[in-house]
Formats: sequence, C-alpha cells, structure tokens
Amino acid sequence: MADNSVGVESVEAELRSEIAISSAKLMKDQYRHDPAKNNLIDPGVFTTPSENLPTSDIVSGPDALISITKISTRTSREEIKKLLIEDPGREEHMKNHDFYTIIFVTRIRMEDPSTACFVNAILEFVFPPYVKILKYSPRERGIIPAMIKAGGTGILSSPALDLTAESFKGTGFPDETPENRFEFISGADTKITGIYSKKSGFYLGIPPHGLFEYMAMLKNDHEVFGEVFLPIPLFDIETTGKENLAVFPMIIQTPRDILPEIRVHIDSKVKGTIWGVIHLKSRILFSKS
Repeated sequence: MADNSVGVESVEAELRSEIAISSAKLMKDQYRHDPAKNNLIDPGVFTTPSENLPTSDIVSGPDALISITKISTRTSREEIKKLLIEDPGREEHMKNHDFYTIIFVTRIRMEDPSTACFVNAILEFVFPPYVKILKYSPRERGIIPAMIKAGGTGILSSPALDLTAESFKGTGFPDETPENRFEFISGADTKITGIYSKKSGFYLGIPPHGLFEYMAMLKNDHEVFGEVFLPIPLFDIETTGKENLAVFPMIIQTPRDILPEIRVHIDSKVKGTIWGVIHLKSRILFSKS
C-alpha cells in the first residue's frame, strides 16, 4: 500500500438470536391475535399497533444486520514519531514495522423495527498477537453527544484520531486530490463519501446526528472493545442515532510487509414488544488486505 493510498473493505453480516424461525412465527402470531398483549404498553419499549405488523408467513425473529467498513492507509512517519516519543527503541521499531491508520465504520439495522429496537452492543476488534494498537478513539463519553450537538455535514478524524463534527462543501480541504476521494456502501442503501488528507486526516460524509453514542476501551495490546448504545438526551438533542452508525479510528503497528487479518466479534441486545430483551451475536473477518 502506497503512503497516500486508501484501502476500503466492507462486510455485512446477520446478527442472529437463538429463537428459531418456527418459534418466532408462533410468538408473533400469538401477539398479533391477543388483544390483551397488544394493550400492554411499556414506555421503555418501541411499540407499533398490531394491525401494522407484517402478515407474511416468513418471520425471522428479532434479528438485525450489521455492516462494517474497514478504511485503512499508512500512518505518516511524523505521527508515529509523536506516538513513540518515549520509546527508547523508537528508531528500531520504525525501521522494522509498518504503521496503519484504520477506521471501522459500523451500522446496525433492525430487520423488523416494528417489534424490536436496539439497546446496546459490544464490538470486539481482535488483531493478531504480533500487532500492537498504539492509539484508538473515542476514549471518553461525551465526545459523540458534543459532535451531535455541533452538527455539520460529516465527521473528521484527524491524524491524531481526534473526532470532530465538520461542515465540508467540497472545497478548501487541505491536500485534496482526486486520488484521496473514495466511496463505500454502509448497509444496503447508504453510500458514504470519504476524503483523505495526510495533513488533516479522514473526512467521512456521515452527518453527526446519524450516530449512536459509543466509546472504545483497550483490552490488551491487540484487542479493542467498542461499546455502542443509544444516545443519552444530553444538550437538549432532539434527533439522534437515526442511521445507527459508529466510527472507530485506530493506529496499529505490525511487522514490516505483513497485513494482518482482523476479527470482529459482535454481541448486542435488543428489546421488543414480543421478544423481551435478548442477545444477538455475529462475527466478521477482514482478510489480509
């Protein structure tokens, strides 16, 4: 990968519960024909009148889809010097390793939002043991609500992985060249435009109001947990999380000329009028590219 090139890889997977299709259909049919159940209203649950429920015989249960896009490029030598400034073996590490900035863009969509809504999820990004995670973000709660409040046309992840809301109208972005533009599909119907600048970082055309609230936590040198949950109504935010997206930037160190595979484990919770609170799980593998 050249220093200024950007690699993009997208994967979509099913988040599945342990409820079998036959059981899901029986539970849904019972709910549809039981007036007593339909009249029970839990203010903490997203509800829809039973007459609006799908009547198809194909019932999948309280499942969801998750799409994850991995965006990667080589991290500048200047940024790595800053990260390794206190490392006595800095020059040796820089000579024997490659360094990448990787951004994971995730989107979770319920297959049947009339009967279940998202509660939270843990995404575990697992690199091989020979990879070292040098930096990751966001590391504190409150960063995403502040971005949502700020608004803008998209999100900027700086070379140091600082996340900010930005308004970009197509001109004035530092170091902008046609080679630095890219697009990817997040889910079946959402096309996102990105721009990469060595000086300014990554701009992603994701309006901040489309974000979940989330933060990242380091488990060890090669594993990061991402906690994703519904936005807390801070700062008098009126509309949040509509597109159910989250953006996790990281900088990694890997042995020279080795592009590691990356595994993502997802464990989420949903809650609904029929199902109650249940777990949905899935795994995604990104190849060595």
